[in-house]
Amino acid sequence: MKRFIAAALSLSLVFGATACSSNQQETGSAAEESASTTADTANKSDGSKAQYVLKLCHEQVDGDPIDDGCDRWAELVSEKTNGAVKIEVYPSSQLGVKADLIEMMLLGQNVCTIADGSYLMDYVPDFGVVMGPFLFTDWDAMYKITSSDWWAEQEELLRQEGLEIISTNWIYGERQLMTKNPVTSLGDLKGLKIRVPNNDISVTMFNNLGAASTPMALGEVYTSLQQGVVDGVENPLTTLYNNAFQEVCKNVTMTNHQMTFSNFVVGESFWNSLPEEYRQVILECGQEAAEYNNELYGQVSQEMQTALEEAGCTIYTLDDNALAGFREASEQLYYDYEENSTWTKGVYDKIQTIINE
Repeated sequence: MKRFIAAALSLSLVFGATACSSNQQETGSAAEESASTTADTANKSDGSKAQYVLKLCHEQVDGDPIDDGCDRWAELVSEKTNGAVKIEVYPSSQLGVKADLIEMMLLGQNVCTIADGSYLMDYVPDFGVVMGPFLFTDWDAMYKITSSDWWAEQEELLRQEGLEIISTNWIYGERQLMTKNPVTSLGDLKGLKIRVPNNDISVTMFNNLGAASTPMALGEVYTSLQQGVVDGVENPLTTLYNNAFQEVCKNVTMTNHQMTFSNFVVGESFWNSLPEEYRQVILECGQEAAEYNNELYGQVSQEMQTALEEAGCTIYTLDDNALAGFREASEQLYYDYEENSTWTKGVYDKIQTIINE
């Protein structure tokens, strides 16, 4: 069913649509044939200078550091390939949700999306550990992880699943908690409906903290807060502010429960269809764009707390005892995931060794 939906979505992209009709009916063989035809079309000039087009979709709003970084990536690639390769940037999930985009990649489509470890673990389970709660406290740890042999091994396993990471080390940010009522201790969180991304780590973590995890798309959160469907949301301050959640939610707790970074992935078949020289340009420009994003995030994140306060929010900093309560409740996730074989036994200790080397 996932592949059926993915193929239908691919066709809608070709005709300029961004949604798929639930009433479409195709046979599996016809869907595969359509996907192949679309992929071939994407690799040919449409009358413009571009010979190759990559449609890059992410969830962030226009003007977010990630969005600006993607625009920078597109500019660099166009410049260094003399326009032969074009990256089209689609913010705010304009081409569809992440799961469907990834399925489209696996069908050979010329799409790219942003994905952190919590999504990649659907294909390579151990990738999820890098999104674990309270895993590290500075961004140097991120660079140690992504430059390690362990990371290279996970990338190879992902390749075998049909996906290729073409850029990593994009700082998404330190995730904080925004709620309608103040949260200054673990007990205050009990029973609150907290919007989380639709991935198992986020759901499990907030359930372990005593909240009622409520997965939903980021674009639905504002109205859900307004209507009382959820009692709060978690994300970096930049994302909270840029989505205007401060208009309907006035309490921010600085939990730092995750320091998250993202990767950009494409389908292996599409990636291998590009000439080697263009693949190399995309990789190099992606690294430069990541650094650009990280600089922007560093500048903007320092201003966000003040901006939220000026918008009427109250900022709470957890004392040592309260923070310890959050940590202890969250750490159960690591033990449970290794015990139930979601992750390889010892992977948490291995990551800690890499970080502390």
